Amino acid sequence: MPNGAHDDTRKLILETARTLLRRFGPDKMTVMDIARSLEMSHANVYRFFRNKSEILDALIDEWLTKIEAFVETIAQRPVSAAERIEAVVLELHRKRRQKLLEDAEFYETYRRVAELRPDFAAKRREKILNVFKRLVEDGIEAGEFSKVDAREIAVVLKDATALFLHPLMIPTALHADTETRAQKVVRCILAGFSNPRLKPSAGDRNPGSNRKAGPGKSARSPQLRARSASS
Repeated sequence: MPNGAHDDTRKLILETARTLLRRFGPDKMTVMDIARSLEMSHANVYRFFRNKSEILDALIDEWLTKIEAFVETIAQRPVSAAERIEAVVLELHRKRRQKLLEDAEFYETYRRVAELRPDFAAKRREKILNVFKRLVEDGIEAGEFSKVDAREIAVVLKDATALFLHPLMIPTALHADTETRAQKVVRCILAGFSNPRLKPSAGDRNPGSNRKAGPGKSARSPQLRARSASS
């Protein structure tokens, strides 16, 4: 089979599997269902995928690849590193939460793979960890953050935002105001190593204190001038 036709058939199998997954769920969907819907033999499906698990892995991998591309566009935005880190957490949380609400069967498949295949999930978590690390490094280089261990901070961010990003945790707080909580968590962490803004001096806070004394007048306070006159 030519490569183009091979790719088209593989894509068609995945599209059909996605539709059947939403209809039947990961437990009830079978390779036979996919083959029957495509009017091909199940042996032909096995030419592309060794089993149902491999089909489900391919579906999840395809979705996560799109999510990672989406995260990368956030990381490239022309704003501060702090804003990009916050946006990564909030917008990625929003995407995954939306998937759970609108495509529950697919999300359940994703959640189950993350639970039963820790190696699969770990590779994906490493990618978001690297995004955090790169953004912290950007902030350090720009003088926005103090000099810290970027990977260490990235691990802290990953762990602290697990409630909002981890597929096993998102369902536990589905109806809570998680976006506000996520924002506060990120800002609290970043505040620990952000370079403080220059605070205004006392003179800046009280412009009148820097005025020069007029001709022939002392810059001393009225009380001191009164004491001098009485002496």
